[in-house]
Amino acid sequence: MTTERALLALLLPITLVAAGCGTGTNEGSATALPPAPHEHAVEATPDTLPKVTLDSLGLRWIANPETTSGIATMAATLQEFDPAKGDAYALKAALEEEFGLIFERCTMEGEAHNQLHNYLIPIHHALREFGGNNAQDREALAAHLATYATYFQ
Repeated sequence: MTTERALLALLLPITLVAAGCGTGTNEGSATALPPAPHEHAVEATPDTLPKVTLDSLGLRWIANPETTSGIATMAATLQEFDPAKGDAYALKAALEEEFGLIFERCTMEGEAHNQLHNYLIPIHHALREFGGNNAQDREALAAHLATYATYFQ
């Protein structure tokens, strides 16, 4: 791993934690994605993204109910989408809105909070390039959302 990629892997979650949730303000549009965590994050690959881990005992992290609800809403929104009849732009907007609300309503702290951000970073990247009419985009996001219960309760 290059020094630049290692630095990105370190700075990305720190920047998200500082700029993302728990700020206590509800300003701004809930439909907009949270600010881009780092200019070089656009070039991030799955290999450079931080990995979600379980706690030191191998147990799932306790998440706040709003986060769990938000992830469930995103998963249901994807599952209910009918590409033959649905509006791909409306799908993306609904997913982005719910993702923004997860950040807005976040009250988690400590390592659970850090691990949540590790989990959310790939969603942020997926939504940037998300094409609601693209079955692969929908399936990949749905697969990632399905892993939530692996790491959080």
